[in-house]
Amino acid sequence: MATIKRTKLNNTLRILREIWLARSISRVEIARKLKLNKSTVTHIVNELIDNGVVFQAEEGSPSPKGGRKPVFLNLNEKFGYVIGVELRPEAYTVVAVDLNGRIIFSKSEAMTINSQNFTDSFFEIMSRISDAKERITIPLLGIGVGVSGIVNPVKGIINNSIPMCISGGYDFNSEIASKFDIPVFIENDANCCSWGELVFHRTSNLKNFIFVLVEFRDISEKQETHEITSVGLGIVINGKVHYGEDFLAGEFRSILRSKSSRGQFSLSDDEINKLKTDKDILMKFFQELCRNLALLVNTFNLNQIFLGGDIERYRPEITEYLGNELRENWAYSYDMKREILFSSLGDKAVAFGAAGIVLNRLFVDFDIESDLNNRFLKESISS
Repeated sequence: MATIKRTKLNNTLRILREIWLARSISRVEIARKLKLNKSTVTHIVNELIDNGVVFQAEEGSPSPKGGRKPVFLNLNEKFGYVIGVELRPEAYTVVAVDLNGRIIFSKSEAMTINSQNFTDSFFEIMSRISDAKERITIPLLGIGVGVSGIVNPVKGIINNSIPMCISGGYDFNSEIASKFDIPVFIENDANCCSWGELVFHRTSNLKNFIFVLVEFRDISEKQETHEITSVGLGIVINGKVHYGEDFLAGEFRSILRSKSSRGQFSLSDDEINKLKTDKDILMKFFQELCRNLALLVNTFNLNQIFLGGDIERYRPEITEYLGNELRENWAYSYDMKREILFSSLGDKAVAFGAAGIVLNRLFVDFDIESDLNNRFLKESISS
């Protein structure tokens, strides 16, 4: 009996995943893709409909051979929502997102966050959004958190974060995630952005791209290492985020910086501090950034370059610089098609992507024995 229930739960989750990935799909197509008996799919889908997890949408067109019109299935947005959080040294951003990526509410506020108050700050943020959460009548399925630094998302540990002044490791799972009765995940901020593109644009079949997260932070220039300019890369190869050894992929330093440079770029401290007010220095920053990106994009033959964060304010300038550097770096007479795209979410890009990680873990990298899945699907496997 236990084996039967386990198999049914597994099939239920696989069917849910197909509906979520496709956004709209017929029973016949699900059976074909999953190689399941049509009666098995129909039985499980009917239970999901009865429990309000899935609903029937409009009918499609009949096949060329005639026959009945297919009935499409959609995941019910009322099934639940997820929260994404970005933590920065000087502020935080929270977004609540439904299953199709629509933002239900968002909140951004200044807050000093570092290794000394990291845990307390997170729970304070949860307290500050409690009123907004209470106004949402559907279940909260999980929380994703993005932070700058070297993050092990598997173990839930921040190994190192220069902006947050974390050098000896921080056990996010023990200090924060374990205190919730829903899944709470931690991820590098630039990787969050990559996940956001993969998850919320899942029908676009994105395969090989780079997400460039550029943030201009309000940090005191008295710090030993200036992080006013913060650049992180999320790299996607064959449709999967590339982590590298010890989750170090995406850590960026310009090839033009010298030993005397304190930040990620060759710009001096004086230039960095004038970055927002001096257009010539800003353009110098853009050129150096784009020269580095062109080398990476052309070398690894990436199809898209997504740009997000504060850099989105300068779309015409950065598009021109990056286009020129991509052409200058390319050795052949024919042009390679490289799409330069923007996240369109500005300061919400990381939080939005963190929410996407939750959905990916729930519907794609699911664990068939997870408490969350049992919680929401227990009625569906009772028969």
